[in-house]
Amino acid sequence: MAPWVPGGRRASDGVSLWAIAPHCVPLTATGSRGYAWDMRRCGTRREFSAGVALLVATGGLSACNGNEGRPGGTPGETDPGPGITSLTSDGNATSGASTGGSADAGTGVGSSGTSAGTGGDGTAGGGSATTGSAGGDGPDIKFDVGNFPDAPGGGMTCAVPEHVPCDGDDDIWHAIGVNCPGEPQWTVQFNGNPQQTYVLAGPLGTHQPPPFPPLEGEKILILSSGVAQELTQGGLYMSTDLGGFTQVPLPPPINPNKVSQTEDCAQNPALIGTGDCSNTIYDQWSQGTGAYDLAEMRMQIQVPEGAYGFHYDLAFFSTEYPVFYKSQYNDMYIAWLESETWTGNISFDEMGNPISLNAGFLDYKDAPNTYDCPAPCTAPELAGTAMEGHAGTKWLTTTAGVVPGETITLQFVIFDVSDGILDSTVILDDFGWDCEGGPPVTVPK
Repeated sequence: MAPWVPGGRRASDGVSLWAIAPHCVPLTATGSRGYAWDMRRCGTRREFSAGVALLVATGGLSACNGNEGRPGGTPGETDPGPGITSLTSDGNATSGASTGGSADAGTGVGSSGTSAGTGGDGTAGGGSATTGSAGGDGPDIKFDVGNFPDAPGGGMTCAVPEHVPCDGDDDIWHAIGVNCPGEPQWTVQFNGNPQQTYVLAGPLGTHQPPPFPPLEGEKILILSSGVAQELTQGGLYMSTDLGGFTQVPLPPPINPNKVSQTEDCAQNPALIGTGDCSNTIYDQWSQGTGAYDLAEMRMQIQVPEGAYGFHYDLAFFSTEYPVFYKSQYNDMYIAWLESETWTGNISFDEMGNPISLNAGFLDYKDAPNTYDCPAPCTAPELAGTAMEGHAGTKWLTTTAGVVPGETITLQFVIFDVSDGILDSTVILDDFGWDCEGGPPVTVPK
């Protein structure tokens, strides 16, 4: 099955697709699963692993200046504001925006800038976004994205703030690249038990090469529905009830209800503010009986000028696997963005499910189950962690669009579902501002 993309569109096998975003260079790509998207970030050379089979660039790159040609498309002017990546089976981008500039042939994604400030508690805020992802049945294809015109030395200037890692302390915000000195300052607040966060120096686990190294600076943050530090202890069984089996509501403004049965907010912006723009939370949330042991990281900021989006990295793990896999004990992680262009979850799998035990991306299973991993079913990548004998995802990257100058709220929330035992955990790192916008998307690194 072809991958799910924002708006519920699917790409048929063997078709050419376009992905267009602000300040962009369109990429024509064809693959055995026919999925292409624009992940470019300016400022820093990065590589991304596109989890699709045989994704190959088939044409040159040209600037989105309103007069480029597209298969079956008509040249026209473009809007310089933030754009929406919209993929269709006829090879056209149905919506989106860009500014002019020329591009060298090749593919690429650049990244730069992160938010900054001082650590500690602050005031609350909220946020929302959506994501999509691609899965594949062949080898991962990596694209070096350092040669786009908005990269350093290119034909365009990326105005997102520069970032220098500042995680030499144990501040939970510094660990993910937020609130570093001299950078845009977030108002931040942590809600939960202090034991639910832990700043880890170096990679997680003992497997070589490390599947979970720090991606920004030297440290990563662990956020858990239990005791976060326990994730670093190989073979430990993570199951701590921190809330006395007390059910708690989802923190506002999170609203799990769908905005529509047929549309998301990328397709119909009038739905913004009426619920979860991604329509990804409700189906799995409604399977359980409420949230327990909830931990929330909440951040609010005025988006810097020149920033049309942001990114961050995550990986999810759960002790609920394998015993309660595919059951109502479906612990969840939600990244909620509250903005002018999106109110809802921004981190979800290729089928439009939130990041949870029962969703996709659970690539590392270290015990067999009766659904999709018969014996032998092992994941040596989880060695040296409390997830030995359990399951987790790879590093995932979420990107989402914002509007320069608007005030956004972003929430990272994890919780047990239906009871307060058998903990689930997420690791977080590498928040940064981007030059491009568009609907939220999450892909494996």
